[in-house]
Order: sequence, then structure tokens, then C-alpha cells
Amino acid sequence: MFRLSSYIKMLKSVTPANGASCHTKPSTRKKSPIVIWNLTRYCNLECVHCYSSSKARNFNNELSTEQAFKVVGDLKEAGVPALILSGGEPLLRDDTLDIAKRAREVGIITSLSTNGTQIDEQMADRVAEADFSYVGISLDGMEEIHDRFRGLKGSFKLAVNGLRRCKKRGLKAGARFTLTKLNIEDLPAIFDFAESEKVDKLYLSHLVYSGRGQANSAEDLEPAETREVMEYVINKAIYYVENEIPIQIVTGNNDTDGVLLYLHMKEKNPASAKRLLPMLKRSGGNSAGIGISNIDPVGDVHPDPLTSSITLGNVARKSFGDIWFNSDNPVLRRLRQLPRELNGRCGDCTWISVCGGNARVRAQRDTGDFWGSDPACYLSDEEIQVKMAYAI
Repeated sequence: MFRLSSYIKMLKSVTPANGASCHTKPSTRKKSPIVIWNLTRYCNLECVHCYSSSKARNFNNELSTEQAFKVVGDLKEAGVPALILSGGEPLLRDDTLDIAKRAREVGIITSLSTNGTQIDEQMADRVAEADFSYVGISLDGMEEIHDRFRGLKGSFKLAVNGLRRCKKRGLKAGARFTLTKLNIEDLPAIFDFAESEKVDKLYLSHLVYSGRGQANSAEDLEPAETREVMEYVINKAIYYVENEIPIQIVTGNNDTDGVLLYLHMKEKNPASAKRLLPMLKRSGGNSAGIGISNIDPVGDVHPDPLTSSITLGNVARKSFGDIWFNSDNPVLRRLRQLPRELNGRCGDCTWISVCGGNARVRAQRDTGDFWGSDPACYLSDEEIQVKMAYAI
């Protein structure tokens, strides 16, 4: 996750005189992660890009309530700071809000990732009572495109009403939008929607070839198209910050976005670019297996929600902390190397310490090599080979 607005705000608040950004400590490769927990694969929709291949049916062997409560305790013991409850559609699982309350009781910050269709007035009250720090609702475009993506006519109106009900109850709430050829025409309208609805956050996800997304990789934007879109997004984020419009712009699943922000600043504001680079290196880009982890519905632990082919252990049989900190999994060890050892174009890239090599699952799908080049990188060959303008 690339917190675009946050970086721009930091650049406005950090000056050469105080130099705060230049004294950041190097990141650690072994820390307690944010956990994205897919509680169920049951979903009332069948989205074309669903990374978990969820369907409108029950699945066997999903963790019980008792097991889930134990996992919450294990997450607390492992020092997990934040938990994102997702699915499938998590609100179709009867105990999701009980799990959320248990997490909040032990001091874990908890967010909800939902399609929004289940948030009627009564559910909105229950979601508010669960004290989520944030509710993210998926929108794949405006009404026509969203309903087509989601496979249910009327799903857009249900999602928007769910978002409004959350906002009405004082919850921080926002929208998630996945960038593809099929819906990119609606991106300006999504920004207009975010402004008119006064959402707290707009999360823009690049397409990842996982789950049903594997079959739709041809619908991913071409690198040149992605770059054009991201220039537009960066300019929007700068405009919001400069005009004090309180909408956080966040992107996900393509850490080239951080490099592009640096290149943008290098051209427009070299002093800001010089301060930005240490911040980006400290973050390190893709955090699968480092700052992000995933628990799937049956309790298997993965480096992130998209790399379901890599299983580190199961929380029904072993505590999360033991799995995360004591794993001898060779993939996990290599993900935590600094910098990562990658092959192909990514292996030759100047910016590896900034982007971390992006999404390994995309590389595997495209090249057959988990450590190969991510095809979604939109930097030119010249840009990936150029030496950084500023020494760290």
C-alpha cells in the first residue's frame, strides 16, 4: 500500500531546515505485520477480478468462532498492530462483528473491507458498534460499469447507500477502485464521487493476477496507460493536499508508484524529491512477508493475500507468532532480504530498494518465475538503469 497523500503532506511539512526526513532509521525486515484476514469465501457477488475466487455458496473447513477468537489472542501476543477483516463478503459471516469486537478489546486496530451491499440501517448500527477504525467499500466504477463488474444489477446503489450509512454514523469510510481497461474511463467520475460524498479515503488498486484475476490479466492496463493514469492520480493528490481537501489517496499493488512520485517531484520540485527519497527507501516498497501478512478462511497464513500459493503454516495448529517469526520457509526468507534478490528486469533495476520488486504473483503468472520481472512496471529501460540523483 502506497500512502500517496501522506507522502505529499510530509513533503509540505518537512523543510530542509528541520531535515526530519533525512534522519529516518533503516527499516527492519522482521516485524509484526498488519494482517489481512479473509474470514470467508462466501460472497453474494461474483466480481470478475476477485483475488479469492469467492462465490455465493458455503465453503468447508472455515475457522470456527472459537478458533477465530483464539487467533485474535495470538495476533495480540505477536504484536500485530492492525487487522483488516475481509472476505468474500465478511458481513455474510455471522460472527465477523464479534471477531472485530474481540480484536478491539485486546487493543488491535480493526478495519472492515466489504462490498457494502449488506449495510442496511440495522447492519450500519452494528458496524458502528464494532468500532472499526475504517470501512472500505468496493466501487468498480459508476453504476453501469460497477454492476457489470460485480454481476448484480443494483449493487452500486446498495454499496453507495452502505457507505453513506457508515459516514452518517461517524465512521471513517471510503471507496476502493481497481484499475483495469474495462473501467478506467470512470476514474474521473470516481474522483468526483469521492469529493461529493466527502469520503475519507480513495484506494486505487492495480490489477493483480490472482484468483479470478488470473483469467483477466489481458484487461490490465498497458504500462504506458498505467503511467498516464498515475500521473493524473498524483496531480489529484497534490491538488487535494494543497487545497486542504481531506481525502486520502492511497494506491496498492504496484510500488512503481513511489518511484513515479519521486520522478514527478524531481522534475517539479527537486528539493522535495531529495527529501522524499529517504522516506521511500525506508518504506522499502512491496511488503509481502514483511509488513503485511494474510490469514485465509481455513487458517492458512500467506505472505500477503495475493500469494495464496505460498503457505507458511496454519493458525489452527500453530500460533501466528510462531509461524511468522520462526518460519523456515525459503520464500519468506528471500522476501525479507534487503534488497531482494530478483531476476530479469527487476534484478537489474536501480529502484529495487524503493519498490521492492512489486507483486511477485504477477511476475510468476507472466514469466513462470516467482522471482522474475513484474510486467506491470511502467518505468522505461533507461529509467530503471539510471543512477539515483541523490545519495542516501
